[in-house]
Amino acid sequence: AGIRIEVVDAQTVKELSPHLNMDEGGPLAIIGGLWHADGGTARHDAVAWGYAAQASRRGVEIHQRTEVEAFGIADGKIASMRTNRGTVSAGQVMIAVGGMNYDMAMKAGVELPIRCYPLQAMVTQPLKPWLHTLVSSVSLHTYLVQSSRGEIVIGGGSDPYQLYSTRSTLDMKEHLAEGATHLFSFLQGVRLMRQWAGVTDMTPDYSPIMGASPLSNLWLDCGWGTWGFKATPVAGKYMAQTIANQKVAPILQPFTMERFANFNLLNEMGATAASH
Repeated sequence: AGIRIEVVDAQTVKELSPHLNMDEGGPLAIIGGLWHADGGTARHDAVAWGYAAQASRRGVEIHQRTEVEAFGIADGKIASMRTNRGTVSAGQVMIAVGGMNYDMAMKAGVELPIRCYPLQAMVTQPLKPWLHTLVSSVSLHTYLVQSSRGEIVIGGGSDPYQLYSTRSTLDMKEHLAEGATHLFSFLQGVRLMRQWAGVTDMTPDYSPIMGASPLSNLWLDCGWGTWGFKATPVAGKYMAQTIANQKVAPILQPFTMERFANFNLLNEMGATAASH
């Protein structure tokens, strides 16, 4: 795919992140790692604002605080949508609502092979810049990255139980704090500012569902789990192409929902134990 990822030894890991606890001789000794030099982070809300602003300039109407309550279905397609602000007719419909994808599709009579799990994260008080890379430990299910405001963002894997709750929990806070202070012991006295949770939608093979549905004008872009943000530009490009042409783009063919009925599951080698 042309992505530059290197397997590096322990010395290189220490050079890249000098403050990291290597735990030499311990049960979690770091003997190497994967280094993605071209990787980076982005402010997610700013990305959403940018997409919204450009869409508005191109004539797209964005209706905030508008909940889809039901679909009107006739002749194998969606004819209308009932919202909390009235009913609108439907030409083409795409479901792409993150952790609520399963419930939204069920309103149209389509059951998706996905399960939803909470995903939590937290941030510390602002600190002077010291962490210049994203550090992720598969063994500890913990990742850390420093924001532009100096806060240390700490996260990890999704919760182990299916739930739609967005309440943060003490056990996850303790788990993330333990992992963070093991990797960087001087963080033990740092104060936490806030903690939050969202809902992710996971497929059995950890790959997204993209393409057509049993309804002729309903399109799916869901099941992205914890990593959909990274693929936003390319997913949007090919889903737009799919809807415009009324035909699933060739590059998306392996990701259609039919793969579960045909047992053609995808082996997602890019899935990580520590979501970020």
